[in-house]
Amino acid sequence: MPTGIRKTYIPYMCDHALALEAALQALGVPAEILPPPDEETLAMGRELCLGRECLPLFVAIGDILRRARRPDFEASRATYFMPTTCGPCRFGQYRTSLRQLLDEAGLNEMTIVSPNAANGYQGMSDQPQRFRRLAWQGIVCVDLLLKLRYQYRPIERHAGDADRAYWASLDKVVAAMHDGGGRHAARAMAWAGEQFAALEVDPKGDRRPWIGILGEFYLRANTFTNPDLARLVEQLGGRVWVAPMLEWFYFSVWGAQAHARRAGRPGAWLKSRLVEGVQRYDEERLLRPLREQLTFAHESPIGELMDNARPYYEPLLGTEAALSVGKAVDFARHGLNGVINILPFSCMPGLVVTGLAEAIRADHARLPWLDVTYDAQGGTNLQTRLEALL
Repeated sequence: MPTGIRKTYIPYMCDHALALEAALQALGVPAEILPPPDEETLAMGRELCLGRECLPLFVAIGDILRRARRPDFEASRATYFMPTTCGPCRFGQYRTSLRQLLDEAGLNEMTIVSPNAANGYQGMSDQPQRFRRLAWQGIVCVDLLLKLRYQYRPIERHAGDADRAYWASLDKVVAAMHDGGGRHAARAMAWAGEQFAALEVDPKGDRRPWIGILGEFYLRANTFTNPDLARLVEQLGGRVWVAPMLEWFYFSVWGAQAHARRAGRPGAWLKSRLVEGVQRYDEERLLRPLREQLTFAHESPIGELMDNARPYYEPLLGTEAALSVGKAVDFARHGLNGVINILPFSCMPGLVVTGLAEAIRADHARLPWLDVTYDAQGGTNLQTRLEALL
């Protein structure tokens, strides 16, 4: 690595990180994805934290500490990728907390890069617009692959077929990111659709109830911390529709538009509208080869989700609560049979959603609902509670 160039280390929050790593590398940025979190990284994080932080922060600090303890790690040539946001959620303080904890661990020479949700995560690498679009395409691709996986895995005749098709397709997506995305990414999606369509399936699987999974975006995506909740639901006879990662990025752009409009800044509003338009174009292009194959192919527009939330929660208050409330209503209107709301212990947005759940259920035929809280102490009676839900 050339002198003065820092390597960007990306936490393995979920498989979307693979696409992000490839996008950075495609633009000439040295990047390395960290290994998936495990009990070791959780223990490392807990050693430094005070206990008032939420579970994702324990894992985030543990992930980089484990890498930093390897002999080939150079703090002076390392950057930790940790996005941030504004507002009352503790996620907005992750960067500050990480800076303090890294300094305490003797890693004061290491830098942290934190693109912000306030501007729709603009600005990263020497080619910020190109990087953002390439990263966006990767996020959409992985969301679509997860949809395929969750749809086919419960009905596969041969155990493991859907997972194998998923990982093979993910390799294609990563290669497409290295090649610059665009038509390469669209071809990867078409190839993925062919792999899943070729699987032998049990038609009786269509009788399984659909369960929507929403909530705090790290926990619902990370199979170590949740722990692989989607598979647990499948093992108990259900199938899942997990709120996709792409909704958070639409929500960030929606927030930028709303605040620009309220502040009387037409230029900023127009820029956000253009960003949203490009996002929608890319999403539609990547979805096109899979549209007829997926049961729930389209995600509802972000404006519709905000309208769904408004009777219960003002979306301009921000946080994931707006998305989760809007998505819960969306799940009900799509005829899903139940909802699982995931949240870290003491998560403010998650507790807001929990408190509003009864009102949402009352307006939607007593929609079955389960709140699942995770902390660093391990779960209790989750199996029994999922059995009761199913």
